[in-house]
Amino acid sequence: MDHVAGIVTVLVASLGLLATVRWSLPRAPRSATDLLLAGFGAVLGIGGLLLQSDVGLVAWLLTPIAIATIAVLHVRVLFAGSGPLRT
Repeated sequence: MDHVAGIVTVLVASLGLLATVRWSLPRAPRSATDLLLAGFGAVLGIGGLLLQSDVGLVAWLLTPIAIATIAVLHVRVLFAGSGPLRT
């Protein structure tokens, strides 16, 4: 589709995820942090879809949901009490 918009969207979402992990994870309530992670994960999924051509409707519906869920789970596993990057 639109490669420039896809690249910009992926970069913005990635920076948002990094900022959330760096500043919000140790300070903000868990529900607020999870909401930010899910939102930036969904935007990251949309950016990935913008980089592809001929994307179907199912991909537009499922990819943002899947990446949002995976982003939250990924951060929660890495920064868990016994995880490799615990704070």
